[in-house]
Amino acid sequence: MAKFDKVISPGREGKIELAVGGDKVHGEFTKSATVDSNDPDHPHMTLTVTGKEIPYVDVEPEGTVYLHGRFGEAVEQDLTVKSNEKDLDLKVTGVRSNIDDKITYAVEPSAEPGAYTLKVFKNPKLPSLSTYGTITVSTNSKRAPETAVQVHVMTKGSITLSPTILNYGAVKFTDNNGPGTPETKAITVTKTAGGFKITDVSINNDSYKAVVDPVMPGQQYRIQVTFTPPVRKTARQTEAGEMIIHTDDPNEPAVRVQLVARSQ
Repeated sequence: MAKFDKVISPGREGKIELAVGGDKVHGEFTKSATVDSNDPDHPHMTLTVTGKEIPYVDVEPEGTVYLHGRFGEAVEQDLTVKSNEKDLDLKVTGVRSNIDDKITYAVEPSAEPGAYTLKVFKNPKLPSLSTYGTITVSTNSKRAPETAVQVHVMTKGSITLSPTILNYGAVKFTDNNGPGTPETKAITVTKTAGGFKITDVSINNDSYKAVVDPVMPGQQYRIQVTFTPPVRKTARQTEAGEMIIHTDDPNEPAVRVQLVARSQ
């Protein structure tokens, strides 16, 4: 929104007032405005406004809450909830989330007057996963009765892959010039703590076939994946697939690997 003096007498000054709506920005922001005039030397000028949104209810630290840990590991993050409204005696009236099966939380008065501590805990018994959710904090603020906080929950697996993706690059596909050229790549599957077994390997694309080779049975395996190029149907053809490595580990029963190859 802008207000400005439309006519400025020679040798005099004019004013341009720019206003940025608080509901249109988040965090630090930069906005610009173009000024057009009949000045022959400067017919167009750009004005830049920078600033930072000050929310009515502030949750610190800012940004996404990351709860990352391994199975059985206790992971917690403390957040501070406070008000920037000078005339408000802030009260947290409730907390809810859309991932209550993955996190728990508790609110208690903070040592800082007028502030609260929101403790967020990751469910330590979650299997390997990576997911986002939202915590909503309700307060007695009439201007901002609800404040949303994004949460990323991840249970890191003890089964590691090297490499994490099998990319075959450009491969000769079967065409009028002859059959395609099969190519084999290997992926190493290792468990850093404890033993495990690979019980099965499935792939959702018939162009890929896998063979499991125990390197250190119960601890490390090598999977040889052979890509047999199909008949080329388009000039630029991509064959993608997903390999699922099934294990007897109750916390990581399925480990997924992306497969991709493209025609030369």
